[in-house]
Amino acid sequence: MDRPARDPGLQPERTRMAWRRTTLAGAVVGVLAGRQAVVEGPRPLAVLAVALAGLVWLALLAVGQRRIRALAAPRPPALSPRAAVAAAGCAALLGVLGVGMLR
Repeated sequence: MDRPARDPGLQPERTRMAWRRTTLAGAVVGVLAGRQAVVEGPRPLAVLAVALAGLVWLALLAVGQRRIRALAAPRPPALSPRAAVAAAGCAALLGVLGVGMLR
């Protein structure tokens, strides 16, 4: 059975904006972690946390951009379980790093 094309309504746009907000929030965590590391002085653990936050943010950005590009298709594929786990893991790790930098 042939599936109808996706509704060109606002849902794809909301999803795109949600991915952008998530990657922006990750960037904010990285910037705040960097700021905290500079204020406290270059301790090895702080530098490691900033570097890790940057790498995790880049991974989240890659997943988000891939999904945003996929949403442009008339009938985008579902988000793969691997990508969903990667995005959730990146967001959770950025949250943990953000909280850890406050201590």
